[in-house]
Amino acid sequence: MNKITNNLSFTYFVIHALVELICFSLLYNGLGPGITFIIAFTFDFFAFVPQAIFGELSNHFPKLDIGSIGVLLMGISIFFLNQQELSLYICGVLILGLGNALLHEAGAIATVIVSNGRLFPSALFVSGGSFGLIIGQTIGKAGLNTYWLLLPLLIIEIMVLYSNKHWLLAERKMPVFQITKENKSEQLIILVAFLVTVIRSHIGYAIPISWNKTLWQAFLLFFIMGLGKAMGGYWSDKYGARKVGVFSTLFCIPFLIIGKNIMLLSIIGVFLFSLTMSICFGMLLSVIKDNPGVAFGITTIGLFLGLCPVMFFGSMGYLFDSILIVILSLLSAFGLHKTLR
Repeated sequence: MNKITNNLSFTYFVIHALVELICFSLLYNGLGPGITFIIAFTFDFFAFVPQAIFGELSNHFPKLDIGSIGVLLMGISIFFLNQQELSLYICGVLILGLGNALLHEAGAIATVIVSNGRLFPSALFVSGGSFGLIIGQTIGKAGLNTYWLLLPLLIIEIMVLYSNKHWLLAERKMPVFQITKENKSEQLIILVAFLVTVIRSHIGYAIPISWNKTLWQAFLLFFIMGLGKAMGGYWSDKYGARKVGVFSTLFCIPFLIIGKNIMLLSIIGVFLFSLTMSICFGMLLSVIKDNPGVAFGITTIGLFLGLCPVMFFGSMGYLFDSILIVILSLLSAFGLHKTLR
């Protein structure tokens, strides 16, 4: 990768990490080990679902600074989330989710534009979220005054303004992604990429893990997730998305199931499972060639739908979740095998 690609990819890796740090510091502030259903659902809906809309908006208005708008909304949300009235607090969660969504779209579009047709820049950007999420949860549980989060928000804005000169252009030259088979219909590829994303999201919440009991273990788990997301893009560029996607989807199964009580086996499974993150995005970029924002937005809708069953019904038990992991992973591997080069 050239210098601009490297710089922008790392810039949005840091931005993504800081965005999630801010969001989860706010959401977990003073709420102990978890957050209520209504807060979680509101945030996830507005953080995931509108991204395709913002992607289309950016495509129509290519010089619109959606990153800075996202920073502004996140800043406003901090003030709302410091209010005691529930209606104002929920409005703050909604605004925070929209700000998160806009910054995600900025990162996705920017890293695609400078990628030269490679998956790793976007994969590196996406991986930053895992690191920020666990740090944000940890800080949030400490119950600190949240106005200090305006400082990392200022850092995000400085980095956004730096990145804008490389991608916020009236004429965008989109790179070509060719990781899918040419004899497959666009509709089939979009469907498979979407369904695999839904499955991946759902499995991510159904992975049986009983060993994650200490802070360092939680940090290790999220570090492995982030590393897997980044390496999935890197190895797909080097060895081919089909090999990486099918291999990782199949070989993660025994590690995820057997590793419930064995940390080493479990983190190997989580690492392998995380490798496919960027591949589904790449599949969509191969057929939605001129609109990376919409392509990324389709994956985030899939992520939201995948986590909904767990949010509403919780875990169904080790045996059921294990059977589900096997069946859904096999279906994902089959879909990836049939559509990837």
